[in-house]
Amino acid sequence: MNEFNKSQDTHLWYTEYHTPNSGITLKVKETLLRVKSPFQELVILDTYEYGRMMLLDGLVMLTDRDEFIYHEMITHIPVNINPSVKKALIIGGGDCGTLRELSRYSFIENVKMVEIDEEVVKASRKFFPQLASNLPKNAEIVIGDGIDFVEKTDDVFDLIIIDSTDPIGPAEGLFTDSFYSNCRRILSEEGMMVLQAESPYFHAESIKIFSDRLRRIFGFIRPYLAFIPVYPSGMWEFIICSKNELDVSLKKADLISHFESSLKYYNHDVHKGAFMLPTFVKNIYGI
Repeated sequence: MNEFNKSQDTHLWYTEYHTPNSGITLKVKETLLRVKSPFQELVILDTYEYGRMMLLDGLVMLTDRDEFIYHEMITHIPVNINPSVKKALIIGGGDCGTLRELSRYSFIENVKMVEIDEEVVKASRKFFPQLASNLPKNAEIVIGDGIDFVEKTDDVFDLIIIDSTDPIGPAEGLFTDSFYSNCRRILSEEGMMVLQAESPYFHAESIKIFSDRLRRIFGFIRPYLAFIPVYPSGMWEFIICSKNELDVSLKKADLISHFESSLKYYNHDVHKGAFMLPTFVKNIYGI
């Protein structure tokens, strides 16, 4: 249960509970938007500590202050492993932050984003212009169901990024055998799929279930970590999947040289360190 409360100083506070006994609480300046779409409730808050914040069905998706960590790490890690990407597909990602990061690479010829909820795209364009403005001309935004898209398309992609919410609500179908199998079908032989995989601190059991599913369907997976302050526990996991043995090393030393100074989290040292896992995370994967 997530809730709004007023303190004695009359300020509004928003609490997202990560467990029945813990969570994160933020003082709110004002509510900027509240929309009930056909798929979910979308709320934009202006907070004192994290700036503007997007909530979907009561869960924090991103904030002004730390969105760059998620978007840089879900994007630059796979591209720097496979710099031969020409066609990329984003499932979800309606805030357009992942699209923004992919646009930094001029050698990616085509990027398609399939987002089910147009209200998320509209809200991002209005309230998070750093994410959704100045998008590249080679980017195509499709408002539609990503599950249906991967089932029916005949296109083949070198990179698929599943930029979804957790496996509840409209994103629940993005964690199934059939969805992953369709993603594998439309992935090029040397291509990769990457997805966010929740907090290993709070969600070890669910990570074990869908990581086993990914390994069975794709053949090869590698987890990696980033640290995102506003997300449950701060420790956040991503998983790369491939049809072939994964070499997660950097392939080109100068790949990010022309824009590295504008990145706030990702660099090549972080790339190497992201795959160095604590023992309790290794235990989830039996490694």
